Amino acid sequence: MGVLKMLRVVPEGVLIKASQSVTLDPVVKGQSREQVSGLVENAISGKSMGTLIYQPGGCGEQNMIHMTLPVIATTYLDKTNQWEAVGFNKRNEALQHIKTGYNNELAYRKGDGSFAVWANHASSSWLTAYVAKVFAMANNLIAVQSDHICSAVKYLILNAQQPDGMFTEVGKVHHREMQGDVLGGDSDASMTAFCLIAMQETRTLCAETVNSLPSSIEKAVTYLEKRLPSLTNPYAVAITSYALANEDKLNKEILYKFASPALNHWPVPGQRTFTQEATAYALLALVRVKAFEDARPVVRWFNQQQFVGGGYGSTQATIIVYQAIAEYWSKAKEPEYDLNVDILLPGRAKPDKYNFNRENHFATRTSKINDINQNVRVTATGTGEATVKMVSLYYAIPKEKESDCQKFNFSVQLIPEKSDDESKTYMLRIDVLYKDKNSDAKMSILDIGLLTGFTVDTKDLDALSKGRARTIARYEMNTVLSERGSLIIYLDKISHTRPEEISFRVHQTLKVGVLQPAAVSVYEYYEQIPCVKFYHPERKGGKLLQLCRDEECTCAEENCSMQKSGKISNDERTAKICESTETSKIEFAYKARVEGNDFELSTDSYTMRIVEVIKEGSTDVGSANKLRTFLSYQHCREALSLAKGKTYLIMGSSKDIHRDAQKQTFQYVLGERTWIEYWPSEAECQLDEYGSTCMGMEEMVDQYTTFACQQ
Repeated sequence: MGVLKMLRVVPEGVLIKASQSVTLDPVVKGQSREQVSGLVENAISGKSMGTLIYQPGGCGEQNMIHMTLPVIATTYLDKTNQWEAVGFNKRNEALQHIKTGYNNELAYRKGDGSFAVWANHASSSWLTAYVAKVFAMANNLIAVQSDHICSAVKYLILNAQQPDGMFTEVGKVHHREMQGDVLGGDSDASMTAFCLIAMQETRTLCAETVNSLPSSIEKAVTYLEKRLPSLTNPYAVAITSYALANEDKLNKEILYKFASPALNHWPVPGQRTFTQEATAYALLALVRVKAFEDARPVVRWFNQQQFVGGGYGSTQATIIVYQAIAEYWSKAKEPEYDLNVDILLPGRAKPDKYNFNRENHFATRTSKINDINQNVRVTATGTGEATVKMVSLYYAIPKEKESDCQKFNFSVQLIPEKSDDESKTYMLRIDVLYKDKNSDAKMSILDIGLLTGFTVDTKDLDALSKGRARTIARYEMNTVLSERGSLIIYLDKISHTRPEEISFRVHQTLKVGVLQPAAVSVYEYYEQIPCVKFYHPERKGGKLLQLCRDEECTCAEENCSMQKSGKISNDERTAKICESTETSKIEFAYKARVEGNDFELSTDSYTMRIVEVIKEGSTDVGSANKLRTFLSYQHCREALSLAKGKTYLIMGSSKDIHRDAQKQTFQYVLGERTWIEYWPSEAECQLDEYGSTCMGMEEMVDQYTTFACQQ
């Protein structure tokens, strides 16, 4: 009887998503054409917002980060009527998560109504204002006690507001990444505006119980009106403008002074997420004063900014952007909307036809093609706008690039523990340190690829994620953050003073013939630039045994070619150049000089000039004095020991020659049957050390030139 096992076969590497958007507007752009391809998505689609719905947890700040996402997702999907795209069952799940987040947060509430990162820590006025804002939004979705909102507002007025109306931070926010640019330039105005907005958005709930609310709002507005003309930070200008717009005191001239030339976004230099957040506040201000024509190009800009995965790169950017878009779509008087879109895909005789109207224009329409780099024709007629988003999905092997590891010191080890006939057990040890002099990395992700045939010991992971001494926040086998179903570990922080160690057992339960390394990456949750390392049970650093020529990679499980050393007789050279066996037939022999090299993770590439053709095969004819690429495996670098500027005798088989039809050139593989021998320079040939080698090589060339392989 045989053994039947189900195998999940996945493409090699990690899933890469790249997108590009183009706006369709036949009335305005009817005469222009743009080339696009791939996938059609409408406006800010609700389809991807399912990724924002998950259970809150953690400290007072982390819990609010997690609670924010289902609150804004549910609010947005309710206002735009898009639950069908996500799944109606998701709404109940989202509401349950919001309830969990609400109840969790009450554990960090003080008797005076304020909130802190931990119950025994000092309260934060920013966190208290943010809780009031999010609780007020959640109040439209679940039952929230008004006192939990209004006592927070009362705390802000009594403890954080100065006599001139300005609001200050009385404590500290530990997860600075959740604050946006409130503490950036002109922070006094940004902080005041943030607290003022929280009071404005809770006004209908708290006006009766917080007697000082109207006068407190008035003082803050007066402060911001005086401060606005002297502000220089676009973020501060935008958030202040929204706060003033809520009181019908928007100064559009000052707001637009900081807008982009296209008047569609408010750039904060060098800060993508701050730019999105500032632009969202500007959009809220425009919607508040019913400047819908001015708001439309801003909405169009947001259509093109969304992450393929759903969010906008940070907690604040995500909540404010979706709040702004929802406000726009719920209040703007839309023009006539009857848009027909035809998408003609390669290989199809008829196009996919879609109609967008006022009833359905939020819904996503998707057309898929299997091949990238194919021409797709998109034709739009009628009235209205839609966004064509091309999303290219492909798998690629991540590279260990030091340039991507500037934020982390990171190492991965696979340590053998025990083995028997059925399985082997290893300890996977990950050490990571945040390379910052002053602060820890906040919420971060470890994406751990698993070796084929290996399983994780979940008991170890449970122990790491529970109790007071826990080292990880939680873990999951996730196909959202990791399409390959890798192990995802969430970390509350990564220390900048001592390495965090995460160790757990993995078991090899299935043996495979050629075991390729697995990748482990670490990145900050809101700045997804991964630092990647590889691991393997037998090879240091998980060095890939692959050889890649452009986009084609092959397994590299043969032995290395080694540069010949020691005393070599001329009979050996002559025998090699004429070698013709079932396993090895030498078809080329060159005198070649190394001009340069390029060392990548999986492949070493050497550029050589063919100084002399001693034996020319039928594959690469006319190679004399031309540059050729020679490829080898990274783990063979020391054995080859090829030096730039040096010359070598290289003999090999036509099997090792590959023609690149697109580039019209040839590439050679330096395999285990390739003969590589150092060819001394003319000056070196005058030395006793190299005399016999030089004479032997000249004799071999003369013999082959005269007699070929007839002897």
